Amino acid sequence: MKECKFVSLGPGGKDNVTLGTFKALQDADKIYCFGSNSKSYALDTLLQLEIPEDKICVVELPMSSDRTKAFEIYTELADRILQDTGKIIVATEGDTGIFATTHYVMDILNAKGINVIQTSGIPSFIAAGALAGISLVSQEQRLLVVPGEISNEEMISQLSSGSTIVIMKLSRMKDQIHDFIKQNPNYSYHYVEKVGMPEANHITDREILKEKCFPYFSLMIIKSH
Repeated sequence: MKECKFVSLGPGGKDNVTLGTFKALQDADKIYCFGSNSKSYALDTLLQLEIPEDKICVVELPMSSDRTKAFEIYTELADRILQDTGKIIVATEGDTGIFATTHYVMDILNAKGINVIQTSGIPSFIAAGALAGISLVSQEQRLLVVPGEISNEEMISQLSSGSTIVIMKLSRMKDQIHDFIKQNPNYSYHYVEKVGMPEANHITDREILKEKCFPYFSLMIIKSH
């Protein structure tokens, strides 16, 4: 049975790539990864690992709320993989199972009878917790990870019950987060931007209010003190 590996590169930088992923990349005949607007963080990581550039193919993916064109590209990539020979890999930032666009391609390949193998990676919020020097959860606490859509009421309810909240895709929520921090200074806030990269930024609590925008590669960890 034909197979394809989907490997997780971690949040950024070669030091966050697992040994299993590195070995798979070294052994690959062809590696696909996504990019947008002529920029690919996955490609940057692959080149840091000294993966030969002639094995890498960057697939341009539009960043738009209308996903019609993106789904066409996922289908085209799946068709290309079906025609490829040798050991084929699709590489993605973070972990292949957590908010990864590659899962759409995985679903198409699975439906066509292709054996899909995944390697695990370090999710950005795990790396962010390490950068912040905090424990995300302990004992009976719960961890809630949301993709940039959560009401203030739900946040207060979750935090009051002892949960830690991680908000991914934070760029959608700048004004709401600023207002929430002002109204609820009793919680602990950790803003992390571009974790794993040389320009990583970590700031806490009311210092976050000075941030005029939250870029795509940013997240927030909110905890009770």
